[in-house]
Amino acid sequence: MPLFSIVTPVYNPPIWALNKCIQSVLQQSFSDWEWCIADDASTDSEVLSILKKLAARDSRVKLVQREENGGIIAASNSALNLATGEFVALLDHDDSLTLHALEKVAHAISNDETIDYLYSDEDKVDQDGRHFDVFKKPSFSPERLRGQNYCCHLSVLRTSLMRETGGFRPGFEGAQDYDLILRVTERARNIAHIPEVLYHWRIVTGSTAGDANAKPYTIDAGRRAVAEHCQRVGINADVTSTTGGYVHVKRHVSHDKKVSIIIPTRGDEKRVWGMNTCLVANAIDSIFKRSTYSNFEIVVVHDRVGQLNGALQTLLEDDRVSFVWYDKPFDFSDKCNVGFVHSSGDIVIFLNDDTEIDTPDWMEVLVGFLEDAGVGMVGPLTVLEDGRVQSAGHGNNTLPHNLGAGDLIESPGYFGERLISREISGVTGACLAMRRDCYFDLGGMSTTLPHSFNDVDLAFKALAAGYRIIWTPLARIWHFESLSRDPRVRPEELEQLSNRWETYFNRDSYTTHSE
Repeated sequence: MPLFSIVTPVYNPPIWALNKCIQSVLQQSFSDWEWCIADDASTDSEVLSILKKLAARDSRVKLVQREENGGIIAASNSALNLATGEFVALLDHDDSLTLHALEKVAHAISNDETIDYLYSDEDKVDQDGRHFDVFKKPSFSPERLRGQNYCCHLSVLRTSLMRETGGFRPGFEGAQDYDLILRVTERARNIAHIPEVLYHWRIVTGSTAGDANAKPYTIDAGRRAVAEHCQRVGINADVTSTTGGYVHVKRHVSHDKKVSIIIPTRGDEKRVWGMNTCLVANAIDSIFKRSTYSNFEIVVVHDRVGQLNGALQTLLEDDRVSFVWYDKPFDFSDKCNVGFVHSSGDIVIFLNDDTEIDTPDWMEVLVGFLEDAGVGMVGPLTVLEDGRVQSAGHGNNTLPHNLGAGDLIESPGYFGERLISREISGVTGACLAMRRDCYFDLGGMSTTLPHSFNDVDLAFKALAAGYRIIWTPLARIWHFESLSRDPRVRPEELEQLSNRWETYFNRDSYTTHSE
């Protein structure tokens, strides 16, 4: 079993909170630990007195007294310098570990010697000891980590890797753990998540646990940590911070990759924005008028029924639009595959005809993610005509469903997940983007699912092949859902999906809560 070095910088914590912290460490069910504490010249004499008595009472406690206050990073490095354990566990001076925290971590590490970083679920606790805000975290999600330090507590890092990457870096006060986690995860062989609460984040006056804006300088430090991370891993992007301390990473892309937008349609007319509208003509018109990406083609797969709408006929005169007749019974999957065969782009975007582009750089956003070879599929936020969310990606922890459906678009979702780009288990087929080679390798959409769940099936194929799927709020599409087809789910298709994908059905690595 490994020796854990618990690293704690201390500066004037409330005495009652410090005592709670001490109690949580001394009561650990796993005993192979050392506690490396650096007092950063606390002005409250009782703090140092308590720490000295603690060190005298338990030989596992190592205490260094800094002569001058150097701040959180200097104090953290002073504590780290005391560490001799194989792993470092980060603990703030006013927080607490659960009774079996180190035991659970030791068990996970003993089962996989390649683990270099491990994090757990967490909750918050108030001054009256009430626990709330249990954060059930996803499996490691590098894109989400670029948007928020969701790993946070409890973080356990291999000591040698932590030192190789430079420990706590000056200049990132308030986001020193975030900066450290980004650097360690860039090089970690394996990253593990323990889906249990092992850490209680205590709310005290001025704590970021209670208010992300309590220390504004932490927001900029977090942004800079992500910006430098992007430089190190080769992501060319604009990195900006948002209200609440989240980070947006918007990748720069050239327009040299050709994008094929494939739109299956029957040419229906419906009321949109209070007017009778040819759906596919409206969708194409919005692409032309609002998109800032220039190198694209549109492939319309149209049922061979009736006459072409006049508005559509006009748009088809544009040489960027091609037309493919489809004269079989309705099969959404087959129509997408036919469109793919008649397209030529490096990137393919499957787009429902009952959609309308909202954000002008939607193609840049989607294409940007696909420049990462590990990403197999990307989808945007889709919004209903009344301004509510239609889909913020797919969740599969129950029956496959659209996350956030019916919520206001301003809703942050579960611990901010709707405000940031993140790994996810699927995205809606109303708008999904893939590299051409990836779609081909996966075999396209399954024609045994002609009506429903074809997008879910395609996502499961991508996950099974080892690809990551990204959902992003940085691209937004209006979706006038089910205006063009029967929205009812067919039980036989649900049964087929369940039988085919037992591994992924009713479980989800990235959506850990029910909606």
